[in-house]
Amino acid sequence: MYYIERLFRIDFKRMFTTIKKIAKRSKKPFIYIFIDIVISSLKYGSGYMDYFQFYFENLNGKQRATYINRTVNNNYFKLMNNREYFHFFQNKHEFLNKFKDYIKRDFIMLNEVTYDEYLEFVKKHPVFMAKPDDGLCGHDIELIDTSGKDLKELYDSFFKKKTLLLEEKIVQNGELSSIYPLAINTIRVVTINRNGRVEVPFVAIRMGNGGRVVDNFNSGGCFTVVDEDGVIRKPALDKENNVYDVHPYTNTPLIGFKIPMYEEIIKQCKEMATVIPEVGYVGWDMTVTDKGIDVVEGNQLPGYDIYQSFPHLNEDMCGLKPRFDKIIYGNK
Repeated sequence: MYYIERLFRIDFKRMFTTIKKIAKRSKKPFIYIFIDIVISSLKYGSGYMDYFQFYFENLNGKQRATYINRTVNNNYFKLMNNREYFHFFQNKHEFLNKFKDYIKRDFIMLNEVTYDEYLEFVKKHPVFMAKPDDGLCGHDIELIDTSGKDLKELYDSFFKKKTLLLEEKIVQNGELSSIYPLAINTIRVVTINRNGRVEVPFVAIRMGNGGRVVDNFNSGGCFTVVDEDGVIRKPALDKENNVYDVHPYTNTPLIGFKIPMYEEIIKQCKEMATVIPEVGYVGWDMTVTDKGIDVVEGNQLPGYDIYQSFPHLNEDMCGLKPRFDKIIYGNK
């Protein structure tokens, strides 16, 4: 029944387009790739985008079985995360209030304050971020500079666009800014809180690019993994599978870069993972400012798309499923 339901949800046009891309890059026949995708789906629960993203055409069965794919990640969600508590992460205002002890920046919700309080906020922070309360992937986030603007007209426009959350602009410290100064380059820390024991199976740094003010991978950014000592030793990757040893916008060397305050970031993420234990599998987006560590947001459904990218794999070309499984399932 599960596979029948999945069959009816498939976008066949997109799937066939993706298979053509795989066939072209691998120089293998279309029908071979199609059959192999079906076999991989039945054996490992992977979708055609998993096959495409993780270059499954180059992997054998033992290697494919080590990858966190859509089905594996969904199983983690179902086991670790109670949907009744998702609102603390989905609603940015609720998140800021729930984790206020870890938030370093000012914020207001326009529908909860007076116009005079809005003016007071703008006077204190003439440059700030305007966000929808439930936005995803950096969409509809604006950097607002009030210089020369009509503040009442600006106020009305926020209500019209429903960007009611205003946050003090985070100013990352000089080290992170040297990588890319136009966006907050966030450190993605994945925590797993299993029966009160918190572990960190994956850390990456996401960087803005191309003049954009957000660092999201799906919005033009790039990313790379971070080793356990906080040092970058692998090249960055963007959505188009371009690989970079230096940042493409600033030419800042990435290999050998040490994340500032890395140990403190990991410690704080482990603490935050205990605030809502009902959501035990979380991806935290962290940064470092002159005020110290700040948490940008928490993700109750952390995407697995950045876990196992080809430039970040070891020589065995294996994925991270064994690492995650050991934490989540123990010796099972």
